[in-house]
Amino acid sequence: NIDIAKVLRRLSALTAFNGDMATAIPSGYRLCASINEAHEHPIYCVAFSPALHENDDDGTTKSALKYFSTCAGQFIHVYEVDTGISDNNAKTKEKSLMVRQVYRDVDDEEEFYTCEFGGRGITEGKANASNDKSKAIYIGDNQCKQSRGKKRQRTNYEHDHTVYDLYLRQGPPLLCVAGKRGIIKVIDTVLQSLVMTLLGHGDSVNDLKCSPTNESLLLSGSKDHSIRLWNLQRGTLIAIFAGHDSHRGQVLSLSWHCSGTKFASSAFDNTIKLWNVSDRLIAGQAEKEGSIEAAIRRSFETKRGDKFTTAIEQTPYFSTDSVHDLPGCVDCVQFVGDLILSKSVQNIVVLWKPIVTSEDFEAFNTMYPNYINDNSKNSNRIKSKIMFLREFTLASCENWFIRFGSSPCNEILALGNLKGEVKVWKLMGSEDDDEDLGCFSDKNEGLLCKLKTGGSTVRMVAIAGLECLVAVCDDSSIWMFNVQGN
Repeated sequence: NIDIAKVLRRLSALTAFNGDMATAIPSGYRLCASINEAHEHPIYCVAFSPALHENDDDGTTKSALKYFSTCAGQFIHVYEVDTGISDNNAKTKEKSLMVRQVYRDVDDEEEFYTCEFGGRGITEGKANASNDKSKAIYIGDNQCKQSRGKKRQRTNYEHDHTVYDLYLRQGPPLLCVAGKRGIIKVIDTVLQSLVMTLLGHGDSVNDLKCSPTNESLLLSGSKDHSIRLWNLQRGTLIAIFAGHDSHRGQVLSLSWHCSGTKFASSAFDNTIKLWNVSDRLIAGQAEKEGSIEAAIRRSFETKRGDKFTTAIEQTPYFSTDSVHDLPGCVDCVQFVGDLILSKSVQNIVVLWKPIVTSEDFEAFNTMYPNYINDNSKNSNRIKSKIMFLREFTLASCENWFIRFGSSPCNEILALGNLKGEVKVWKLMGSEDDDEDLGCFSDKNEGLLCKLKTGGSTVRMVAIAGLECLVAVCDDSSIWMFNVQGN
C-alpha cells in the first residue's frame, strides 16, 4: 500500500507560502466571537488580508491586528481581529472582532460573490474605522453620492469609471470585490474609496485570486466560461484563458500554485484544469519567453494610454473530469504544493496528484499502477492522468458553492455544511507522526475537531495562520474560532 503520510510529509515543504511550516498543529478550536450582519443576505465569501498591523492603544503592549472582509448582497464589510500576540510577554488576550468599515454598492441589483486582498493602496496606514459605522460608504457609478443624499469633496484619486496607475503606491493591500454584474471593483480601505473598476467579463464573476509571488496580478473566474488575468498596478487586462480547450461551464474556483507560475481552475462542467503563467520554452540552449509571461512583463512596462495587446490562451497543460462523479460540478479547488484539493457536491473533498511529467507517469505507473486513473475524455495532447491520495468526508454538503479553507501553509483543512457544522482535519503529517492518514477511507483519520455555528448553511471557511478560523453563513452570521490548545 502507498504510505500516504510519508508522501504528504515529503511534499509539505512545497506548500509553504511564507517561511517554514508551523511548529505545532492545534488540537482544536473554540468559539470566541460571533456577529450578525444587518443586511439579511447570504455571505458568500470571506478573505483575510495578508498584512499585519500593530495595535498599541494602551501605550504598554503591542498586539498584531489582522483584517478580513466579507461580501453579501450589495454589501462589503471589513473586520479587525486582535490576535492577542504581544511583544512584551503579556498574557495572551482573547481575540476581539470589530467592524471597521461597511461599503454598499449604489446598484441595488448587484450581489457580490467574492472578495480578495491584493495590490497596494495609495496611502500608508491601516483600514481606519468609519466615522459612523451604522452608515455604509457608497461605491459605484455615483460614488460621490453618500448616504442620505449628502455629497463629499472629491479627491484627485477618485474615479467613477476610469482606471489609473497604482505603480507608486506603498499602502496596505487593496480590497477587490466582484459578483453578479461581472464588474471587479477595487477599494482603497485607507481612503475608504473606490479607486478602480475592471471591465471585461460578460457575466457574473464567481472568484478572485491574487498571485502569492506578485500581489499586482489578479485572476478572475466568470460565468462567461473565461478566466482573466489583470494587472492591479495599471488596470490592464493581461490575458484571457478561454476558447476551444477551456471550460464549458461557468468558472467557480481558482487557485494559484505557491510558485506563482501556474494556477488551477474548476467549473460547472465538472472539470479541473491547470494553466501555465510562466511558460518558458527551450529554443536550442536558450530559454524563450512564453506568450503569457511576455504579456505580464509588457503590462508593467506599458505607459498609461498606450495600446496594449491582451494575450489569449485556449489550452491548459492539464485537464480532467475524473476526480468527481457526475452529475455535479467542482465548486472549490486549491493547490497543496504540487497536489490538488478539490470539492464537488458528493460530500467529499479529494486530495489527488496530477500526473504531468514523463517522470511522474513512469514512477507512479511502475510503483502504483492500480491507483492511476485515466478515464478523462480530454484529447491526448492534454495530460489528464490522476492519482487519488485521500478523501475527506462531510455529510450534508451536497449544495454547490460551499467552499473549504486551509491554513496558509496547508497544515489543516476546514469545511462547513448545510447544517451549520464545520469539520477541521489535519492535512499534513509531521515527521513524528506514526498515524497512517489512509487512502480512499471513509473514517475520521486526521479529524481534529467538529465545530458548531448557528445551524445555517456555512458558505465558506477561512483560516488566518493557525490561530484563527472564520466561518460565514447564509443567515448573515459570522463565527470566529480561536485555538483551543496544542
